Amino acid sequence: MNVGKDWNRCRREVERCVLPPLLLALAALLWTAEAAAGASCAVAKRLGDSLAIEWVAAADESVESAIFKAKQRLLDQGYRKKGQDVHVQASSGMRHAFMVIVKTTYTTLTGRTRTSYGCGYSPRSAAEAEQAALYDLRNYSWGWKPEKGYEVVESLRY
Repeated sequence: MNVGKDWNRCRREVERCVLPPLLLALAALLWTAEAAAGASCAVAKRLGDSLAIEWVAAADESVESAIFKAKQRLLDQGYRKKGQDVHVQASSGMRHAFMVIVKTTYTTLTGRTRTSYGCGYSPRSAAEAEQAALYDLRNYSWGWKPEKGYEVVESLRY
């Protein structure tokens, strides 16, 4: 009589298929709880033109809290009128990183003057964070080209 064989075969299958993802999920939860920190940049825009930028970055700040605080600072400054949009442009969950914010003012092909910002983060260097900020600037301002120039508004490490 082979009473236990089917059960043992099913049990091995369950352990092989269910246990690894379960352990992976548990490890991910433990890792994120330890590394909960963050930074965020929020921008106020009107018709594609950036009006203002605010940022929050701290090792003891969660990403969600940094996003909320950066957006709230802009709303408290009055950027809530019709046609104005406050949104998060970049955020990071790195516990310690370099953060660089760049700004550019340029003229579009249609002759309009635009102001745009870029926000970048890197765990390794300010130069890498600056490159990430330029990439972010390019993603949000399609008409901007590197030859139009930019300035570093803020460079910090948190």
